[in-house]
Amino acid sequence: MLIAVHRGCHGGNIIENTIPAFEIALKYGGDIIEADVAQSTDGRLYTIHEGQEERLFFSKKNIQTCSSEEIAHLSYRNSSSNKVGQKVEVLEDVLKHFKGDALINLDRAWNVWSDVVELLDKYSMFDQVILKSPVQKNYLDELERLNVPVMYMPIVKRRSELAEVLNRPINTVGAELIMENKESDLNSDPLIQELKERHLLVWLNTIRLDDAETLTLGYDDDRSLLESEEDGWGKILSLKPDIIQTDWPLHLSYYLKKRSKRKNELIL
Repeated sequence: MLIAVHRGCHGGNIIENTIPAFEIALKYGGDIIEADVAQSTDGRLYTIHEGQEERLFFSKKNIQTCSSEEIAHLSYRNSSSNKVGQKVEVLEDVLKHFKGDALINLDRAWNVWSDVVELLDKYSMFDQVILKSPVQKNYLDELERLNVPVMYMPIVKRRSELAEVLNRPINTVGAELIMENKESDLNSDPLIQELKERHLLVWLNTIRLDDAETLTLGYDDDRSLLESEEDGWGKILSLKPDIIQTDWPLHLSYYLKKRSKRKNELIL
């Protein structure tokens, strides 16, 4: 059972999508660090979730409309809304820092995959990085065009999307299954068993983005922490995933250890 950590462990003075946040995520039991990717106007890649600028910098300007020089002068705001010295991380620096140390899931990079692949080739990291995206024809076409052994994890909301991906000659290693409710046609034990028989990883997501949206039948972090681990993460385990994505890796690690789903001791 692998734990993927959403934007790293952040809070207090530690900022999401930064090397410190990723390091803490690994210390707290994470196996996969998830980073968002955005590109400056002059082509430099950064680990940041575009569209979050007002929260992160008190700025209404989208980071993808900024030059690398402008980005270098941005000041993050911490959880108390105070300016801190942490700068926006350059993707290349993040890759170099974690080369050989952890699996890295790059999200929201689908419009700059060719530039990402160039970096992965430069540092020989095709076996360490997973690219994720919604299932769209242009994204799949681009992966086919690139024709490199980078690992791909589609974000799937219905069986037809899964079928479309699996019919493509790309290095699909698994699928993130989004089950918004019990009527989802992905909510199927035989389907999950079929994926496993095809040696594909099943990724389920327990993060809670807001009060309304659910990603896996409502069995999320909030429910696990505030109500019952068994009615949250326990229900997720019953679906037999290979990867669980969370905002709370330390708590999930302890729970999985209690359920004998983790073999290694945590080092804190």
